Amino acid sequence: MSAIDMVGDIELTKRIRRVLSRHPVIRLAVLFGSLARNTARRDSDLDIAVGADIPFHPQEKIQLIEELAEAIGRPVDLVDIFAVGEPLLGEIITSGKKILGDDSSYACLISKHLINQADFMPYQRRILQERRQAWITL
Repeated sequence: MSAIDMVGDIELTKRIRRVLSRHPVIRLAVLFGSLARNTARRDSDLDIAVGADIPFHPQEKIQLIEELAEAIGRPVDLVDIFAVGEPLLGEIITSGKKILGDDSSYACLISKHLINQADFMPYQRRILQERRQAWITL
C-alpha cells in the first residue's frame, strides 16, 4: 500500500482544502462516497460535491478535477452540489462530510433535500414502480 492509500481523514481533508483554496468561487464542498464512509479500497475514487457562486465552465471543472486527482492520488468524481438532484443529493446529505463552507449554505441543501423527499420522490417512486411492473408483465 502506498502512502497515498494510507492518507487519514485529517490529511485528506487538508489536501482537499488546499486545492479548493485556489478556487475562491467555491463556497461549499462535501466529501461523500467510500472515502467519507471510510470504506475506500485501493481503486476507489474521490467523490466530492462542490458549490460555487457561479456554475463552473467545463475547462475550470476539468482543471479542478486534475488538481484534486494530483493532490489525492485517486481519480475524482466531481458534481455540482447546487445542481445535483435526487437521489444523489440525499446520499451526499446523509453520508457526506462537509469539508468547506458555512452552516447556512449546508442547511439550505438539507432543506432542498427534505422538500424534494416530500414533494417529488413519491412521484418518482411511483413512476419507477409502474415501469418495473410494465417490464415484468411483458
